[in-house]
Amino acid sequence: MLVALALLVASTAPAHAGVVLLGSEHAPEHKEALDAARATAPSFSFADEDSPDAAEQLRHADVILAVGTRAFTMARTLAPDTPLVYAMVPAAEAQAGKGITGVALEVPAYAELAQWKQLRYDGTRVALVQEKASPVTDAAKAAAALGLTLIVRAVEPARVEAAIDELAAKVDAVWVPGTLPSAAAARWSARVAILGGNDKATAAGALFSLAPDAGDIGRRAARLALGLAGRAPADRLAVPPAATSPGALTLNARSAAALGLELPDPIVHKARKIYR
Repeated sequence: MLVALALLVASTAPAHAGVVLLGSEHAPEHKEALDAARATAPSFSFADEDSPDAAEQLRHADVILAVGTRAFTMARTLAPDTPLVYAMVPAAEAQAGKGITGVALEVPAYAELAQWKQLRYDGTRVALVQEKASPVTDAAKAAAALGLTLIVRAVEPARVEAAIDELAAKVDAVWVPGTLPSAAAARWSARVAILGGNDKATAAGALFSLAPDAGDIGRRAARLALGLAGRAPADRLAVPPAATSPGALTLNARSAAALGLELPDPIVHKARKIYR
């Protein structure tokens, strides 16, 4: 009778769902991250953040992998004690906390500046023109580690073009992680290296850009979630610190030629797209 009672209790208790992948496929970059996470870990169950059943799925999850800011906020609100892995969430919005880790959306400053040094080792003077609302984390630390002199201008979006014009003639490269004004790109791309933060910047004339790679972020986040799943709470691995993704590289061959810079084969082969 005791055995039968135990079986009855087990059958009526909510089943745990392992890792629940939470998000929405409406945004193309989020769909890319979700698809990459699924390919890495096909056992993950999916909860659409717009579904009325999503809340119940989250309450039964052992681990939640949230793709996008809305999914991240939803997971923290509905399942605050469940280990949470985030992806495609800006660093400023991915609040740290117990049981929370993930893969930062932004490309690390070190990756951007190291890519520049691979193209021109003696180009030591770099100006960083960033928007006040979106400062680059650890830029000064990365520059110092690479032996670069970094001049930083934090401006409002309307002043980015003026800041580029002020600094471009004084440095070897101008790094613009936000929106690159097309007029500034047209004026300077053949005279100074412009380092961008998205594919549009490379198309406009930036020598190269490292943009967030949604697929890579999704794969890395899935591996983090796998490391936390499949264990009793007492036996789980410690939640690791947030990880980063090196970004997706695009190159502008016309700008490189105008600047007299050779694009080495290893860098060309690594590029997702080359604008010619």
